[in-house]
Amino acid sequence: MIRLKIIITLALLTISNFSFGQNNCGITVDTFKIFLDENLDSFVTALKSEHFQTFRDKKNIPATIKEQLDCLTDDKFSLANPKENYICCCTSSRKLPRRRLLFFSLSNNTFLMTYLTGGVGVSTTILLAKIQNDKISDIWTGYGFPEFKSKEEVIKYINSKRKVQFELHSDVSL
Repeated sequence: MIRLKIIITLALLTISNFSFGQNNCGITVDTFKIFLDENLDSFVTALKSEHFQTFRDKKNIPATIKEQLDCLTDDKFSLANPKENYICCCTSSRKLPRRRLLFFSLSNNTFLMTYLTGGVGVSTTILLAKIQNDKISDIWTGYGFPEFKSKEEVIKYINSKRKVQFELHSDVSL
């Protein structure tokens, strides 16, 4: 059983490294650190202690952050606004964005975004990024199934799932 868990973990990390890892986007994404939640405590502390402004329109994403997200994905981080169509299932048009924004919050040092992605089923991605000099300097991603409406809901969810194996990560991708 332990051997199977190790094989699954290594397979997920290998797949994730092909998703993003080494790049020329101004950030090196350490998928192993993300998968082990090594940087999660500092993100949760920031979510609890910093003052955030919340948005529900993708046009408010700072250009420098959007540029880095575009670079880290093969689809220019295609994102629909809430209530807009996106690729939610196998019958959706492939011309639609791959993600649907739920909300994002921004402080001076931290960026939080939640969005829906589809496929076989719909799930929610939680994206956390440290911001230094208007650029992403560290990143953490996780997933779940609630459609988060606030920073507080994200904190509560992370705290309830972080110690349960495979509850916050199916893979590590954007």
